[in-house]
Amino acid sequence: RILGHKVKSGYYSQYRIEMLQAGRTVLEEALDTPQPVTEQSVRTVLGSFLFRGDDVFKAVRVLSGGEKSRLALVKLLLDPPNLLLMDEPTTHLDLASVDALLEALRQFQGTLVIISHDVYFIRHLANHVVEVRDGRLRHFPGGYDYYLEKTRAEQHAVEARAGVPDTSDAGPRAGGKAAGREERRRRAEEVQARSRARRELQARVTELETQIAELEQRQTELTAILEDPATYAEKGAAIEANRELLDLTEALPRLTSEWEEAATALNALADQGVGS
Repeated sequence: RILGHKVKSGYYSQYRIEMLQAGRTVLEEALDTPQPVTEQSVRTVLGSFLFRGDDVFKAVRVLSGGEKSRLALVKLLLDPPNLLLMDEPTTHLDLASVDALLEALRQFQGTLVIISHDVYFIRHLANHVVEVRDGRLRHFPGGYDYYLEKTRAEQHAVEARAGVPDTSDAGPRAGGKAAGREERRRRAEEVQARSRARRELQARVTELETQIAELEQRQTELTAILEDPATYAEKGAAIEANRELLDLTEALPRLTSEWEEAATALNALADQGVGS
């Protein structure tokens, strides 16, 4: 690749989440940036990504997938590039977090290149769309709705050239057929949306179950550490273990509640007969 000499690129992907240091707090991790930053400025950015009050003292290891995604984005934006590449940035984010990300990216002064299947996110942010289809790239100089308008117009033109009758003014019978096709399309989209929601809920339930199991295991380990007299011979060891145990004690009920909500929603979809 060839970049201009003033281009500073940044890349957001899953790897940035994996690079977070589990033993740090949210604030400590956010302060670890290449550029010098003040704690107040870091707290301001953290607040815009929903880390408020004592949330900044949470241990990274107890954060949910969505919280880790937000923290990784905070770190990236504290040392902002002027060309930002993002691969599925809304993965693991709930709607409030997506809105926080949208607000931050709207204020971004550089160029954004985003790969995403999140229609809500694209519609509220993109001002150019590049479609990847059959190994080719097509550029549409407008937002998502512009892209839909153009591709639909092209499809209608293709159908007209192929001899498919235009039903827009063909009378009640043709209008009924068109309405039927539209209804079938709408129902298919609804089924796809419910199936997608089920897959996302299933993934979230599995993720939460894994997190809860890991925290419970760590809770057992910390309890054993605090019961060991040798722990108190090492300066600060008991304090650190107790602080981590308190963090876990606060995190577990929250994660359990979130799991119950996700599991209930998943069961409701299953009762409706929504498959994967």
